[in-house]
Amino acid sequence: MSRLGIVGGGQLARMMALDAARLGVDVLVLAGPHDEGVRGLFPVMDGAPEDLAALRGLADVVDVVTLDHELVPLDVIRALEADGVVVRPGSATLSFTDKLHQRRRFAELGIPVPAFAEVKSLDDIEVFAQEHGWPVVLKAPRGGYDGRGVTVAADLDEADGMIAAADGRALLVEEHLELTSELAVISVTSANQDQTTYEPVVSVQIDGMCREIHADGSITVDLSTVAVRLATRVAQVVGAVGVLAAELFVVERDGQQQVLVNEIAARPHNSGHHTIDGCVTSQFENHVRAVLGMPPGPVAQRDPVSVMVNVVGGAEGSGDPRERVGEVPAGVKVHLYDKTPRPGRKVGHVTATGEDRDTVAALARTAAAILEGRA
Repeated sequence: MSRLGIVGGGQLARMMALDAARLGVDVLVLAGPHDEGVRGLFPVMDGAPEDLAALRGLADVVDVVTLDHELVPLDVIRALEADGVVVRPGSATLSFTDKLHQRRRFAELGIPVPAFAEVKSLDDIEVFAQEHGWPVVLKAPRGGYDGRGVTVAADLDEADGMIAAADGRALLVEEHLELTSELAVISVTSANQDQTTYEPVVSVQIDGMCREIHADGSITVDLSTVAVRLATRVAQVVGAVGVLAAELFVVERDGQQQVLVNEIAARPHNSGHHTIDGCVTSQFENHVRAVLGMPPGPVAQRDPVSVMVNVVGGAEGSGDPRERVGEVPAGVKVHLYDKTPRPGRKVGHVTATGEDRDTVAALARTAAAILEGRA
């Protein structure tokens, strides 16, 4: 059995490694000094994700390298590949973590995306807004997540701060859309090219952060078919190996629903955490299987309804969620990440499953509120 190296020691590495261990796969994690989630559970090598020497040290003692995050510079990934290291996903796929590159390539291939442009100045933004209207959405091409690196600007004054912070670097500007809903689709592509796709889910976003995921049969068959087709196409375009998450916007235009690709992530993703308890095979097990060249496991849901709610650090003094686990209602699955609680930081998630949408959602929300000290 191969030995798997994971770059990054956060919650995704934690959940990936836990499922790898069940398969009998040895795991070694390269973690930075501030990484939390894996230390104490699995062997860890100390090293920063941009440190080529550290990554080479990891690669020397594992068979396949995969990633917990997108913070490894592309030139470092390419250097590893030039050494003959098996990195999955590879540099070609990871180049799509640059949102400008992603938007351009998808648009070229006819994959529907929001109207966008590259901008470097307020004048550039004004030209875009004259065509598409205010407000506009400004995004850093790399590194943003959970609402970070994103600004919704109602006018040039509100756009000025992000332009100034960019200091001459290009930004992505997009049209601001009135959304009908947000969906996500997790696809899995094995190194042997076997592919499967989980049921699309509804993603509930608050302040740019995913707060809830609903896999509850509420998405129409037609919409689900379009979402799966788009996610499969995207996985093929980027040459994905492993899990690929496609975050999708649903808008209504001319009386018809249209699905647009918002962002992708070439790794296990928050929108797939419900699969641990809600599906026959979790996204984490399937990522491990895929990057090691095994066929994906079955992705069917165990119950008609599965709802995941993130547990987020609250105000100072709200305490440690671990102290409240005993108060969580029976039947709700709790996953805490061993991360220091801070306001706005994801420190865990809960999943409830069952048959009735409202009952299951209420149970998951109650459990999250208890762990966050709000109930």
